[in-house]
Amino acid sequence: MVKKMALLFSVLLFIGSLFFFVHESEHAEIQDTYESGALKGEVHEARKLQKRLAKTLDGTSVQLCFKGELLACDRESLTFYLPVDMETDAWEAGTFADQSGEFGILPLEDYTRLEKKETVSSGYAVPFLAWNEKEGTCTTIYVVFTGLPVVRMETDASLDVDTVFAGSVEFYENCGKEDWTLKSVFQAHERGQTTRAYPKKGYRVDLISVTSTGVINKNKEKVLGMRKSDSWIFYAIYSDGTKVRDQFNTRIWDRLGAWDTPYDTRFGTSMKYVELVVNGEYRGLYGIFEPIDSTQLEISDQEYLYKRTYGRELLAETMDSVAPSEYLTVLGMELKGRNGQGNGEDWKCFRTFVEMCQSDDETFRAEAEKLLNMDNVADIWLYLQMMYAEDNIYKNMFFAFKKESDGYRMYLVPWDTDLTWGNTYVDDGEQLYVQWSPEHAQDYLEWPFLDRLLKLDVGNIWEKVAARWQKLRQDELSDENLKNMLDDCIHEVQDSGAFARDAARWPDSRHDGDYEGMESYLKTRIAWLDKTMKNMDEQIEK
Repeated sequence: MVKKMALLFSVLLFIGSLFFFVHESEHAEIQDTYESGALKGEVHEARKLQKRLAKTLDGTSVQLCFKGELLACDRESLTFYLPVDMETDAWEAGTFADQSGEFGILPLEDYTRLEKKETVSSGYAVPFLAWNEKEGTCTTIYVVFTGLPVVRMETDASLDVDTVFAGSVEFYENCGKEDWTLKSVFQAHERGQTTRAYPKKGYRVDLISVTSTGVINKNKEKVLGMRKSDSWIFYAIYSDGTKVRDQFNTRIWDRLGAWDTPYDTRFGTSMKYVELVVNGEYRGLYGIFEPIDSTQLEISDQEYLYKRTYGRELLAETMDSVAPSEYLTVLGMELKGRNGQGNGEDWKCFRTFVEMCQSDDETFRAEAEKLLNMDNVADIWLYLQMMYAEDNIYKNMFFAFKKESDGYRMYLVPWDTDLTWGNTYVDDGEQLYVQWSPEHAQDYLEWPFLDRLLKLDVGNIWEKVAARWQKLRQDELSDENLKNMLDDCIHEVQDSGAFARDAARWPDSRHDGDYEGMESYLKTRIAWLDKTMKNMDEQIEK
């Protein structure tokens, strides 16, 4: 109760911090751009002012806005962050001003003469003059033009101490877009298993609204072009030295299996890179994920969604010996939705799966054909096999039970795929629990459940897997498409300037940027899988 009251107090406190500024005219919002040299006059004026004013202004008082929107700022370095379109050469036009009007703002360098893509990629901080004419003082502040969206949070909590907190949040997209910001109140908590030990934390952020009487409601919004939701996962990307594995794998699954179901909804997730600033402190590169939940998978009140969070042995007798409230610690399983109030009835579907896995071969074959969607099974096997995703065999998987005309059908949905493409788990905190294991590039990834399906050739699974792979390699997962997807991910984190800023902020994190090693592993792995699938074809023909 005390924690809930603290959250409510924080939420109410920060409602007042949401400012809805008057935007410039509709015409000004439509991707207006500068010509080179457009700021020559302003720079000349700024340098004249700088010469005659005392350089004693406290820069932490400056609240810099662009086109009426207060920008995120790292107060220690007096650096403000403005997202721009890093794919275009022209600079987005707009006015920089102090929120209160107390200070004048002018550029000290005509950045419109700079090569935009190089400026963004290098992370060059453009100097601006902030001055108080009445007091005759000035100081230098800086603007970094980033190629990624920016998120600004304000909270009365300390993220180095508090695991549950609330406040206000603003999302900033490319400033040349119309409606380029989104504001909300939020409440959040730390998330992750191994990652909780890292200094850079991951969070689940729930967008909310609060009535005048203090009632908290969900606030569903389309954040950064993703689906409408009130809940978002902030992934810290701490241990992956390339910062691209999860994004790359998310995009692969989107082409491979996310839409290969009878339903017109994504059985997967989307992710957007952002740079996070909290309470005037730059917190680095994050990935914001759509949550895999009942909304995403269109799970009705008569359907069920479970998540395998920890690697534990799944046994029906264990389910008999403990209450459902203990399944997370004993079985490593949690029931999603139902506000955590599931009972034995809510676990019947999953128990069917567990009992099937414990049955003899004849029963297993018959029950598996009824329970599983074999297209989904083929997709998930190929997906984990191609990445050598050993961390996703016994955890990091969602089990969705959809009610269909002939009973319940189970679908597997992957999650959290950072330990892939040569990265494997090692029980060593000093190595951030990750080791580089290129020797696995040509190893078969054992998965007892799927291996048994293949051994018994349930539902002609061999043929499905081989045919599916052949089709994917001709189109969605061709060598060219795989390379383009990986290059796009690298481009986002590197050419936005965010990779270098994250490395400076978190020097103990991994930032090896070993894209050559990852690409080499990918080529070797795909060639091995091509050969394995060819042997499957030969076995089927026999």
